[in-house]
Amino acid sequence: MMLLENLNEEFATALLEWFREKGVAYPWADSPDAWGIWVSEVMLQQTTVAAVEPRYRRWMERFPSTESLAAADEEEVLREWEGLGYYNRARNLASAAAEIHRSYGGIIPEEASELRQLPGVGEYIAAAVSSFAFSKRQAAIDANGRRIAQRLSGRESWDKELETALKNIVEELMPLENPGSLNAALMQLGQQVCIPRSPRCGECPLAGICLARSMGVQDVIPARRRKEVIPKKTRLAILFNCEKVLMWKKNKGIGRGLWVFPPENEIEGLEKYWKVMKLLPEQIHSYTRYRDVLIPRIFRRKDELGVMPSLRSEKSGFFLPGMLQELPMPTAYRRVSDDLIEFLKSDNTHYMNV
Repeated sequence: MMLLENLNEEFATALLEWFREKGVAYPWADSPDAWGIWVSEVMLQQTTVAAVEPRYRRWMERFPSTESLAAADEEEVLREWEGLGYYNRARNLASAAAEIHRSYGGIIPEEASELRQLPGVGEYIAAAVSSFAFSKRQAAIDANGRRIAQRLSGRESWDKELETALKNIVEELMPLENPGSLNAALMQLGQQVCIPRSPRCGECPLAGICLARSMGVQDVIPARRRKEVIPKKTRLAILFNCEKVLMWKKNKGIGRGLWVFPPENEIEGLEKYWKVMKLLPEQIHSYTRYRDVLIPRIFRRKDELGVMPSLRSEKSGFFLPGMLQELPMPTAYRRVSDDLIEFLKSDNTHYMNV
């Protein structure tokens, strides 16, 4: 720990000089708008910068203010968030936007302590918004900053002691003008140089004070936890009736509020009343610990007067294929939907209204 505690202004100077020369100008980086900064930080949690950049622009065009998000319905919010995953982030953003209008007159609070009272706002988001948008001396330590601190101190694991030491150092060494630049420099150093695997130590301005590098263990710090992947297979039933396709809205668990093609085992009388028309390409649906292989099959009614499907779901309905683009779906199910649309366009002698 003494290594971190002994960091001085030379550390901050070297880091900020590197940032001025090598820092990337992201679309949200120079924004004076607290809302845009907040949205970017929420999106960047558990999602890569490359995936966030185009989605950030689209989101801000659709929801340029807390007021516009607070006025939107949940399905619209989830559709705009589609592809970023972890959909509770979008729900929390919408809840926080509504709370800002109820309790703060539509003005985003400046202090981290107040921001933490909003739905979905933890210590990191509160510090980042307060620092970047309002120039408060708040250390915003993300996974990149944690990784750098662990390597500088030679520690395999992250703990409260290390977190406190890093926050104190960052807040003490922040420049008076634009204090958030030190937070941004740490984040970008972790994104570009002190990366999780095969760090680029030859390009690092902190290489000379890095204990992990001096010991030759930078590749094994932080210690990696082996993630068990559980394989699954789910057969999806794409049921057509009167040129419409059946969709199922999930009412709980992973993907709550999103529309999916129902699993075959959820449909009573599937083999009795429906016949397979087409097998679509398989898709991989990865979530939490699971790697789910989706196997989609298109079905048509054997008898147009037959029994309609019974689903164990709070909400389901038949939609014209052209309406599927308007429904929020998990990414893998969106690929199934796209494959379905392409098939229908190529086989329009049997299917209409695409």
